[in-house]
Amino acid sequence: MERENEQAAEIQNRILPVAAPEIPGLELAGHNEPCLTVGGDYYDYIKYRDGRVAVVLGDVAGKGMSAALLMSNLQPRVQMLAEEELDLGTLMSRLDRSLADHCPSNRFITLFFGLIEPTTGKLTYCNAGHNPPLLVRASGKVDTLPAIGTVLGILPDLGYEQQEARLEPGDLLALFSDGVTETANTKDEEFGEDRLADLLKERREDPAASIVKGVIQALDEFSGPAPAADDVTLVIARRTH
Repeated sequence: MERENEQAAEIQNRILPVAAPEIPGLELAGHNEPCLTVGGDYYDYIKYRDGRVAVVLGDVAGKGMSAALLMSNLQPRVQMLAEEELDLGTLMSRLDRSLADHCPSNRFITLFFGLIEPTTGKLTYCNAGHNPPLLVRASGKVDTLPAIGTVLGILPDLGYEQQEARLEPGDLLALFSDGVTETANTKDEEFGEDRLADLLKERREDPAASIVKGVIQALDEFSGPAPAADDVTLVIARRTH
């Protein structure tokens, strides 16, 4: 069983990005750490033929092998639909209908899909019940990108709305799973969104990879010896010019 779990973890590691793509004017970095051998968090970067790049983060309800199996089913579906270059509302609706046929009744998936035009900073996004990403401005102001649609896999055909925002030079977009903000210490205090926002503001001028490393280090220091209760996934997209 231990060998099977190790092999499953190796397969899952191959599903997630090995490295972020190099995009002129845009820095990308991500990190995933399951709380068990395998997990249900998924993130990805998807390059479009016209130069745009998608940043995606999903979270399957639950942990362990069952969540990992659903995650491995999610990744190819997202990539396949992205290749069709649909508007994001249609993409998310089709993904929802597809997953509804395969999700057990007690499982669902939250997902954020953001499409960035590096030359203009235009961000088109759709949020299916996921933690609102943080948009940290170069000035230090923090905005959120709230969920407009419901979670995936439970109520198909409700539809999703495509939204827009803009990344100006120096702005950064932070996608995260709830394992980040719900990281707890030995006093059962959670790291929380406010601490995350403050840390991102403090490090907003750093390279994306350094920001990711700094957040993960802060989570480790905050939690101390307390065991991880959920998968931790973080993706940073920072527009440089």
